[in-house]
Amino acid sequence: MTIGIISSSDQFLSLAYTLANNNLQVCIYFRPGQDPYVNEKVKVLAARFQLVTGQQHDDVYNWVKQVNPAVVFVYGYPSLLDVSQFSMPAFNIHAGPLPSFRGPVPVFWQLKMGMPRLCLSIHVLNERFDAGAVVWNKYIPDQPHYNYSLVHQIFSQLVVEGVHYILNALVSGKPPAPIPPDGENAYHHRPAAKDVQIDWKQMSAREICNLIRACNPWNKGAATNMNGQQIKIMDGLQTGIATKLPPGSVVLEDTRLLVAAGDAQLIQVNMLLLEDMYVAAYQAAYYGIQKGLILQ
Repeated sequence: MTIGIISSSDQFLSLAYTLANNNLQVCIYFRPGQDPYVNEKVKVLAARFQLVTGQQHDDVYNWVKQVNPAVVFVYGYPSLLDVSQFSMPAFNIHAGPLPSFRGPVPVFWQLKMGMPRLCLSIHVLNERFDAGAVVWNKYIPDQPHYNYSLVHQIFSQLVVEGVHYILNALVSGKPPAPIPPDGENAYHHRPAAKDVQIDWKQMSAREICNLIRACNPWNKGAATNMNGQQIKIMDGLQTGIATKLPPGSVVLEDTRLLVAAGDAQLIQVNMLLLEDMYVAAYQAAYYGIQKGLILQ
């Protein structure tokens, strides 16, 4: 059986290697993304597969006709595909529950919104984004140390289970049955500047820490303002310490940098990004972050 994978990221690599190690032929269509490191990584690590690199969106349809795989999985491809061009079963891998977390970056929104469980879904490729029938999903409990990148790494391992389930169903002659939808239909857009900005007055300590995790590492942390200059908080944790200080107030205790949140709780900041420099919190005073400063 020939398995086709269409992607524009490196998320598919674990899946491809696992399938190949199970003596399945893996053919990959890869459209390079904006990150040169990822593009080169894919070319090097995918040397053992039949890898075709296409620059134009229409190239993918030529690849489908030439390779004619038994089944296609789309994983991390940014453009809407024309399902009429696929004569074989085709599925999309989506890093969120459907239809409640439709959109291009569901992991960001799940983390930011503090969902207790994170979901990976596989659905039938459809003429609309994230709209086909879901045939498999997997939930994992959120953990305080999870961030945007780590969740994607975990999902890249878990997706193997879902793909094997679908392959077994197709081999048996019984296409995978749809499963009930999860929640109400909701589309979550790509994060804008306001979505990654900390609102010290309105956000609780928990919400701020969730936002930091959701922004790490792709945005290099959650944004805030110090004396009119944007800085980013890359790591923070809830302390459970109550305070009467105004939201955004900075507290320095020995080597700890603490900031008051909107729910009168202090969060501990461990790492910052200042003018493209990574700064450990215990060095913050050298960069003008002093007790009494109020972050905006």
